[in-house]
Amino acid sequence: MTGIIAHRGFSKLFPENTMLGFKEAAKFNITGIELDVQLTSDGQVVICHDETIDRTSNGTGFIKDMTLAELKTFYFYGKFQGKVEENEDIQIPTLEEFFKWFQPLDIMINIELKTNIFRYDGLVERVNDLIQQYDLIDRVVLSSFQHHTMNEAKKVNPALKTGLLTMSGILNPGDYTASHGHEFYHPFFMTLESEDFDNLAANNIGINTYTVNRSEDMEKLITAKVTNIITDDVVLGLETLNASK
Repeated sequence: MTGIIAHRGFSKLFPENTMLGFKEAAKFNITGIELDVQLTSDGQVVICHDETIDRTSNGTGFIKDMTLAELKTFYFYGKFQGKVEENEDIQIPTLEEFFKWFQPLDIMINIELKTNIFRYDGLVERVNDLIQQYDLIDRVVLSSFQHHTMNEAKKVNPALKTGLLTMSGILNPGDYTASHGHEFYHPFFMTLESEDFDNLAANNIGINTYTVNRSEDMEKLITAKVTNIITDDVVLGLETLNASK
């Protein structure tokens, strides 16, 4: 059965990639949570989509140029400024802080490594170390638009489950994904063609597709039996999924 993954947490109604948004998403019967990681100047793995904090916080600057302590002085309310309380739940979370909260839950995580602009030397190793430390290897899927990073992840730890993110369609995506030893294909949903589903199924490749926020699009993907739908609106996703049963 198709699952519902909360894109950057419950990002329709709460600040993205914050503990507040993650906690709100986990109140629902979701399959998992999707989040993005970057590396600070002092080597800490933090959760944020953009390479800068300009869009999502009351600060400015590149994450790679700031220490964790500096980043913790800002609030990441994004478009919800004035609508949420300024507390630690909307400060930038580290991946370790997330794991400590997440570990007792019965859902999975999709961690996108944001290495397509800055390569963040050591990020793969640090993420792998945290996954091992918190015994989450069976509940994590790593993904990236930088496919070299996913190949690197497999070299660091072949047991890691990995997915290849794409923005535009590629020919024979199942052949491509399988040939590099990855388990999942993560396409923008509008790029999927009917022949892609056959090619992916023939290679036993799972499909985690993003970012789907209309019920009519979700219905088509559920009918096509994608593995997971990544959405900003977990309520709509679950309602659409339940209506399809």
